[in-house]
Amino acid sequence: MPLGLIFDGYVDEPACFGVPPYISPYVRYSAGVLKLFDYEIAYYTCDQWREDPKPVEEMLRRADVIVIVAGLSVPGRYRGGTPLLLSELQKISSLKRRGSLFLGGPITSGYALRGGKEALAISADNIDFVVTGDPEEALYQFLTKNDVDLRARRTYEKIRLWSVLGSEVVKLHPWYPWVMAELELSRGCDKGGVPCSFCTEGTSMKIEERPISDVLDEMRALYNFGIRAFRFGRCSNILTYQGTTHDNKRKPNTYALRDLYSQAREACPQLMTLHTDNANPRTIVDFPDAAAEAIEIISKYNTEGDVLSFGIENLHPSVRNINNLKVNFDEALFAVRVVNEIGGWRPTPRSLPKLLPGLNFLVGLAGDSNESLKLHAEFLARILEEGLMLRRINIRKPMLFENTPLKVLIDKYPSKIKENRYKKWKEWVRSQIDQPLLKRLAPLGCIIKNLRIEEKVGNLSFGRQLATYPLLVGVVDDTLPLGTVIDSAVTDYGRRSLTAVPFPLDLNSCPPGSLTAIPGIGRARAFRIISERPFASFEKLKEAIDDEEVAEGLKMFTAL
Repeated sequence: MPLGLIFDGYVDEPACFGVPPYISPYVRYSAGVLKLFDYEIAYYTCDQWREDPKPVEEMLRRADVIVIVAGLSVPGRYRGGTPLLLSELQKISSLKRRGSLFLGGPITSGYALRGGKEALAISADNIDFVVTGDPEEALYQFLTKNDVDLRARRTYEKIRLWSVLGSEVVKLHPWYPWVMAELELSRGCDKGGVPCSFCTEGTSMKIEERPISDVLDEMRALYNFGIRAFRFGRCSNILTYQGTTHDNKRKPNTYALRDLYSQAREACPQLMTLHTDNANPRTIVDFPDAAAEAIEIISKYNTEGDVLSFGIENLHPSVRNINNLKVNFDEALFAVRVVNEIGGWRPTPRSLPKLLPGLNFLVGLAGDSNESLKLHAEFLARILEEGLMLRRINIRKPMLFENTPLKVLIDKYPSKIKENRYKKWKEWVRSQIDQPLLKRLAPLGCIIKNLRIEEKVGNLSFGRQLATYPLLVGVVDDTLPLGTVIDSAVTDYGRRSLTAVPFPLDLNSCPPGSLTAIPGIGRARAFRIISERPFASFEKLKEAIDDEEVAEGLKMFTAL
């Protein structure tokens, strides 16, 4: 049986994410093509290669076909893994091998590691096929006729089969079964006309949408192989999936969204996570009634803690005009209000809200200036004043890719924002805006479910959920083994992270640090509680604490 190696260097695009615990469609589709041709499949991530290169490089020497998927076209910070570096790609491609090497993903349009940087062109040295189209299509052509069109695009008819066949590859992921499947609903941008200046998704002007039945078939296959977390992430605007066009604007199709979400729940009855990502606030402005119904449908069928990521980027009128952005100040505020009103409910009083907006700001677009930062500060202050909630705020610098309008515009209209001013404004957001919004999002005692412990520092065990932009939670309990999945209750706040204790807290066995993390329980009370445990009832606990108000506050964290 021939051997195919899939090497996952991770991807991050405007409408696709593939850094652990996420696994991207690129990987699964490529696995499906290999399966179609009866290949044995080996799958490794770049982090596995860094930790132990020998088994990966042995597979590289043995494989008949190698597919490397990698690349970032939006800047980010990652906790689940470190995307493949250009130097590492060069090293891997120069290693001895006998099979043909395919390189796919956003890296083939250029390599950039962080925002504000111009993407570097990728050299084809030591790489047989640098695929600027779809790697799975190139692989299919190679295995079918040994002749490859590097720019070719696959069709949804083809991936109907490949997505199902390739679903089993998730079992080879090092985080399995703690894996989030990024699901594709569409490609291209639904905005129409001239794209936003910076966006690589907008360079594909013709939008194509996947049939609901195909998405559901892939979900069933993934579910049968143990996946319980899904995200409708590969989609430029979830609100207009299968939408209709009115006056050159896309209107939500609420019938399609209801079918998609309700049938997803039927297909995967015990799923843990059903989240989404991108939404265009312009849709809410243009079609408020239909958009409101779409948001209501999503928040009915999704799981709590979900996000509609709004790419507002810049609200300054001249910057918006130069870069062809989506909404102005009042329109963006209207969209935030609508999502809060419809999606901001909690399934239980101590749950995270069902669906909230997330805001993306890009600093350094063509024509940008300090006036933009002042306007954005006013916008965020307004959100606080009105009592609204946000799921998160992303602040980035744009990456410069050759095929985007920004590459030309930035020379004509250079940004006037200096690095020190950018850092000062970002620090203001993190110190003055993020924490108040975090307290509003996850108030004291809020229960963060299904938290997986990933890292231990001192007496804190840090964990995250399988979620879109999961909250980082430091659990005050150093006895929790790595990989443990627990529920936790919020006790305090960092600037962008939460402090919590395991929920329900077992007062008869928890370490002292867990007790002192709870408001009102100082060091002296904690040791009094420890000295008098075990407790058979809440009344016995009240006697030990000798403060009824503090005891009542502690009760919400315990099982007594």
